[in-house]
Amino acid sequence: MQSHPHSPSKSALATSSSAPGLPAAPCPTLAAIKARAKSLKKWRKQEHLRFFSGWCASLHALGFSF
Repeated sequence: MQSHPHSPSKSALATSSSAPGLPAAPCPTLAAIKARAKSLKKWRKQEHLRFFSGWCASLHALGFSF
């Protein structure tokens, strides 16, 4: 026994034309994904070198040669 009446369901695919009020989700392209990965890798390398340079400067300030 069903407590609520059910209307017959219609099977339809949800497309941008069937839901005009919803904005389409942006789909990143492969080139954009690769560009972001490359920029993150470059940023990590620069941070590593900046840390290493600071470490060398602190050793030099303490009187060690490096």
